[in-house]
Amino acid sequence: MELPSHDPEENNLSAELSDIPPEYSPSHSDSTTSFYPYPNRSSFRLGDWYWNDGVQKSQTNFRELVHIIGDPEFNPADIRDARWDKINQILGDNSPDKWLDNDAGWTNSSVSIIVPFQSRRGVAPDPSACPREFTVSGFYHRNIISVIREKLSNPIDTRHFHYEPYELHWQPRIDSPPIRVQGELYTSPAFVEAHRDLQESPGEPGCDLPRVVIALMFWSDVMHLTSFGDAELWPLYLFFGNESKYRRSKPSCHLCHHLAYFIKVSFCPHVSLLFPCSV
Repeated sequence: MELPSHDPEENNLSAELSDIPPEYSPSHSDSTTSFYPYPNRSSFRLGDWYWNDGVQKSQTNFRELVHIIGDPEFNPADIRDARWDKINQILGDNSPDKWLDNDAGWTNSSVSIIVPFQSRRGVAPDPSACPREFTVSGFYHRNIISVIREKLSNPIDTRHFHYEPYELHWQPRIDSPPIRVQGELYTSPAFVEAHRDLQESPGEPGCDLPRVVIALMFWSDVMHLTSFGDAELWPLYLFFGNESKYRRSKPSCHLCHHLAYFIKVSFCPHVSLLFPCSV
């Protein structure tokens, strides 16, 4: 196995490895910074405190509010004329049409699946029963290839990308045998084997570009849309295993990609499926 062509870890900054937020230092660029849909920084900080510090406020939340309004950079005049209802309306607008306008690559499709019939225990099967086809329209999704192409064309992200796998070992003492460390996908035996198989396979005729493995990690979980009620979505997320888990776990790195949105659909009291959703 050859040595990696570059070391992505050398590009890590201290801010990317620490959860301690940097101190805010006001500058002349603050006046041109966009806090849309908030008109200014003071209103943005107040709105962020209201929406992101939990539904039930605590003494800790109160102290945070005091810290915000007591900041010398906080200007009460900036929040006096803020149109809060309009701001909240913009924040709560989940129209899929806006996704298609603002996020290139989203597609609206229809998906059909065959649902087999299965009689309940103790109930005689119905000879006329047969599998039924269900079709749901309004399935919003992105093409995986386009997401990969967009990722690899971003120089900021690719400098942290591990294109070649390697083995990571730990040797506690000079006289002790090294121990294989399992922590990242790109140091796993599966990734090493997949990379080796790719290099040994026939290449594209006339192409001398490097061939690498792109590790796709999919995940989905329910997401509640409102603080009250049961409105929810099941987003389909994509992470790239070529990036360190320490960067993937930091929301500030923005390494999570949305691929699709599902909703829980009930066909009858005994059948419940996850199906593409129309938000």
